[in-house]
Amino acid sequence: MYLYFYSFIYFDRHIYIEDLMRFLGNDEALRTFRLFDGGNVTKGISKRALKNWVVNAFRERRALALSLNDTKTAVDNLHQMLTVFVGIIIIVIWLLILKVATTHFFFFICSQLLLVAFMFGNTCKTTFEAIIFLFIVHPFDVGDRCEINGVQMIVEEMHILTTIFLRYDNQKIAYPNNVLATMPIANYHRSPDMGDAIDFCIHVSTPNEKVAKMKDMITR
Repeated sequence: MYLYFYSFIYFDRHIYIEDLMRFLGNDEALRTFRLFDGGNVTKGISKRALKNWVVNAFRERRALALSLNDTKTAVDNLHQMLTVFVGIIIIVIWLLILKVATTHFFFFICSQLLLVAFMFGNTCKTTFEAIIFLFIVHPFDVGDRCEINGVQMIVEEMHILTTIFLRYDNQKIAYPNNVLATMPIANYHRSPDMGDAIDFCIHVSTPNEKVAKMKDMITR
Protein backbone atom coordinates (compact mmCIF):
# COMPACT_ATOMS: atom_id res chain seq x y z
CA MET A 1 0.00 0.00 0.00
CA TYR A 2 2.84 2.42 0.84
CA LEU A 3 4.66 1.58 -2.40
CA TYR A 4 1.43 2.18 -4.28
CA PHE A 5 1.04 5.61 -2.66
CA TYR A 6 4.66 6.40 -3.40
CA SER A 7 4.30 5.54 -7.07
CA PHE A 8 1.32 7.90 -7.41
CA ILE A 9 3.15 10.70 -5.63
CA TYR A 10 6.27 10.21 -7.75
CA PHE A 11 4.61 10.02 -11.13
CA ASP A 12 1.31 11.88 -10.77
CA ARG A 13 2.09 14.06 -7.72
CA HIS A 14 -1.49 13.51 -6.46
CA ILE A 15 -3.58 10.85 -4.72
CA TYR A 16 -7.22 10.70 -5.82
CA ILE A 17 -10.31 9.30 -4.16
CA GLU A 18 -10.28 6.36 -6.56
CA ASP A 19 -6.85 5.34 -5.31
CA LEU A 20 -8.04 5.22 -1.71
CA MET A 21 -11.17 3.30 -2.66
CA ARG A 22 -8.97 0.43 -3.81
CA PHE A 23 -8.17 -0.23 -0.14
CA LEU A 24 -10.99 1.53 1.77
CA GLY A 25 -14.74 1.84 1.56
CA ASN A 26 -16.51 4.95 0.30
CA ASP A 27 -17.13 6.47 3.74
CA GLU A 28 -13.65 5.61 5.01
CA ALA A 29 -12.04 7.05 1.89
CA LEU A 30 -13.98 10.32 2.28
CA ARG A 31 -13.06 10.56 5.98
CA THR A 32 -9.43 9.92 5.06
CA PHE A 33 -9.55 12.68 2.45
CA ARG A 34 -10.82 15.17 5.04
CA LEU A 35 -7.76 14.55 7.21
CA PHE A 36 -5.50 16.30 4.72
CA ASP A 37 -5.43 20.09 4.54
CA GLY A 38 -6.22 21.15 1.02
CA GLY A 39 -7.42 17.69 0.05
CA ASN A 40 -10.04 17.99 -2.67
CA VAL A 41 -12.05 15.06 -4.03
CA THR A 42 -11.65 16.32 -7.59
CA LYS A 43 -8.12 17.73 -7.39
CA GLY A 44 -6.72 15.01 -5.12
CA ILE A 45 -4.14 15.09 -2.33
CA SER A 46 -0.95 16.87 -3.29
CA LYS A 47 2.53 15.89 -2.18
CA ARG A 48 2.77 19.01 0.01
CA ALA A 49 -0.52 18.20 1.78
CA LEU A 50 0.63 14.65 2.44
CA LYS A 51 3.99 15.84 3.76
CA ASN A 52 2.35 18.41 6.05
CA TRP A 53 -0.03 15.77 7.41
CA VAL A 54 2.84 13.38 8.18
CA VAL A 55 4.83 16.13 9.95
CA ASN A 56 1.81 17.24 12.01
CA ALA A 57 0.97 13.64 12.93
CA PHE A 58 4.55 13.09 14.11
CA ARG A 59 4.51 16.26 16.22
CA GLU A 60 1.16 15.44 17.80
CA ARG A 61 2.23 11.88 18.57
CA ARG A 62 5.49 13.08 20.13
CA ALA A 63 3.66 15.70 22.22
CA LEU A 64 1.12 13.09 23.33
CA ALA A 65 3.87 10.67 24.35
CA LEU A 66 5.62 13.37 26.38
CA SER A 67 2.34 14.47 27.97
CA LEU A 68 1.41 10.91 28.97
CA ASN A 69 4.88 10.34 30.39
CA ASP A 70 4.83 13.48 32.55
CA THR A 71 1.21 12.92 33.56
CA LYS A 72 2.12 9.41 34.64
CA THR A 73 5.02 10.82 36.66
CA ALA A 74 2.75 13.36 38.36
CA VAL A 75 0.15 10.68 39.05
CA ASP A 76 2.83 8.42 40.53
CA ASN A 77 3.97 11.19 42.86
CA LEU A 78 0.39 11.83 43.95
CA HIS A 79 -0.15 8.10 44.41
CA GLN A 80 2.90 7.88 46.69
CA MET A 81 1.64 10.78 48.80
CA LEU A 82 -1.79 9.20 49.18
CA THR A 83 -0.22 5.81 49.95
CA VAL A 84 1.75 7.30 52.85
CA PHE A 85 -1.35 9.10 54.16
CA VAL A 86 -3.53 5.99 53.97
CA GLY A 87 -0.75 3.90 55.55
CA ILE A 88 -0.62 6.22 58.56
CA ILE A 89 -4.39 5.98 59.01
CA ILE A 90 -4.28 2.16 58.81
CA ILE A 91 -1.51 2.02 61.43
CA VAL A 92 -3.50 4.26 63.77
CA ILE A 93 -6.65 2.15 63.40
CA TRP A 94 -4.63 -1.05 63.87
CA LEU A 95 -3.10 0.28 67.11
CA LEU A 96 -6.54 1.26 68.39
CA ILE A 97 -8.07 -2.14 67.59
CA LEU A 98 -5.24 -4.07 69.22
CA LYS A 99 -5.21 -1.63 72.16
CA VAL A 100 -1.47 -1.23 71.81
CA ALA A 101 -1.74 2.52 72.37
CA THR A 102 -4.17 4.36 74.60
CA THR A 103 -6.28 7.36 73.72
CA HIS A 104 -4.00 9.59 75.81
CA PHE A 105 -1.11 8.61 73.57
CA PHE A 106 -3.10 9.59 70.48
CA PHE A 107 -4.08 12.89 72.07
CA PHE A 108 -0.40 13.57 72.55
CA ILE A 109 0.31 12.62 68.94
CA CYS A 110 -2.50 14.88 67.72
CA SER A 111 -1.11 17.80 69.66
CA GLN A 112 2.25 17.25 68.02
CA LEU A 113 0.58 17.01 64.62
CA LEU A 114 -1.03 20.40 65.23
CA LEU A 115 2.44 21.81 65.80
CA VAL A 116 3.69 20.20 62.60
CA ALA A 117 0.67 21.51 60.71
CA PHE A 118 1.43 25.00 61.99
CA MET A 119 5.00 24.69 60.76
CA PHE A 120 4.27 23.10 57.37
CA GLY A 121 0.78 24.49 56.76
CA ASN A 122 1.95 26.74 53.95
CA THR A 123 3.63 23.77 52.23
CA CYS A 124 0.42 21.72 52.44
CA LYS A 125 -1.57 24.66 51.05
CA THR A 126 0.90 25.06 48.17
CA THR A 127 0.77 21.35 47.36
CA PHE A 128 -3.04 21.32 47.38
CA GLU A 129 -3.23 24.36 45.08
CA ALA A 130 -0.68 22.79 42.72
CA ILE A 131 -2.68 19.55 42.53
CA ILE A 132 -5.89 21.47 41.75
CA PHE A 133 -4.09 23.48 39.05
CA LEU A 134 -2.43 20.45 37.48
CA PHE A 135 -5.34 17.98 37.43
CA ILE A 136 -8.47 20.16 37.51
CA VAL A 137 -7.61 23.40 35.70
CA HIS A 138 -5.00 21.76 33.39
CA PRO A 139 -4.38 24.75 31.09
CA PHE A 140 -1.58 23.13 29.06
CA ASP A 141 0.09 19.85 28.13
CA VAL A 142 3.69 18.94 27.40
CA GLY A 143 4.70 20.34 24.03
CA ASP A 144 2.22 23.26 24.04
CA ARG A 145 3.49 26.72 23.14
CA CYS A 146 2.35 29.17 25.79
CA GLU A 147 2.84 32.86 26.47
CA ILE A 148 3.48 33.90 30.08
CA ASN A 149 4.33 37.50 31.02
CA GLY A 150 4.75 38.33 27.34
CA VAL A 151 7.32 35.55 26.73
CA GLN A 152 6.54 32.57 24.49
CA MET A 153 7.77 29.25 25.84
CA ILE A 154 7.30 25.51 25.24
CA VAL A 155 6.07 23.28 28.08
CA GLU A 156 8.97 20.90 28.69
CA GLU A 157 8.07 18.99 31.89
CA MET A 158 5.15 18.90 34.33
CA HIS A 159 5.52 17.93 37.98
CA ILE A 160 3.35 18.16 41.06
CA LEU A 161 4.85 21.42 42.37
CA THR A 162 6.60 22.91 39.34
CA THR A 163 6.35 23.14 35.56
CA ILE A 164 9.47 23.55 33.44
CA PHE A 165 9.29 25.70 30.30
CA LEU A 166 11.78 25.98 27.43
CA ARG A 167 12.35 29.55 26.26
CA TYR A 168 13.28 30.62 22.72
CA ASP A 169 16.99 30.69 23.67
CA ASN A 170 16.81 27.10 25.03
CA GLN A 171 16.88 28.29 28.63
CA LYS A 172 14.76 26.17 30.97
CA ILE A 173 12.59 28.10 33.42
CA ALA A 174 10.80 26.44 36.35
CA TYR A 175 7.54 28.03 37.50
CA PRO A 176 5.75 26.93 40.70
CA ASN A 177 2.30 25.65 39.82
CA ASN A 178 0.62 27.68 42.55
CA VAL A 179 2.13 30.83 41.00
CA LEU A 180 0.99 29.80 37.51
CA ALA A 181 -2.54 29.40 38.88
CA THR A 182 -2.68 33.17 39.51
CA MET A 183 -1.22 34.19 36.13
CA PRO A 184 -2.93 34.56 32.73
CA ILE A 185 -1.65 31.88 30.33
CA ALA A 186 -2.06 32.09 26.55
CA ASN A 187 -1.95 28.65 24.95
CA TYR A 188 -1.34 28.81 21.19
CA HIS A 189 -1.62 25.05 20.73
CA ARG A 190 -5.20 24.89 22.04
CA SER A 191 -6.30 28.08 20.29
CA PRO A 192 -8.32 27.85 17.04
CA ASP A 193 -6.98 29.08 13.71
CA MET A 194 -5.39 32.46 14.35
CA GLY A 195 -4.80 35.38 12.03
CA ASP A 196 -2.63 38.46 11.73
CA ALA A 197 -3.66 41.94 10.62
CA ILE A 198 -1.57 44.47 8.72
CA ASP A 199 -2.79 48.09 8.51
CA PHE A 200 -1.74 50.28 5.60
CA CYS A 201 -3.06 53.47 4.00
CA ILE A 202 -4.15 54.17 0.41
CA HIS A 203 -4.23 57.63 -1.05
CA VAL A 204 -7.71 58.99 -1.61
CA SER A 205 -6.97 59.63 -5.29
CA THR A 206 -6.09 55.99 -6.02
CA PRO A 207 -8.30 54.67 -8.86
CA ASN A 208 -10.79 51.95 -8.02
CA GLU A 209 -9.24 49.72 -10.69
CA LYS A 210 -5.91 49.68 -8.86
CA VAL A 211 -7.64 48.95 -5.55
CA ALA A 212 -9.58 46.06 -7.09
CA LYS A 213 -6.39 44.69 -8.68
CA MET A 214 -4.54 44.93 -5.37
CA LYS A 215 -7.37 43.05 -3.56
CA ASP A 216 -7.24 40.34 -6.21
CA MET A 217 -3.46 39.96 -5.83
CA ILE A 218 -3.75 39.81 -2.02
CA THR A 219 -6.48 37.16 -2.27
CA ARG A 220 -4.29 35.06 -4.53
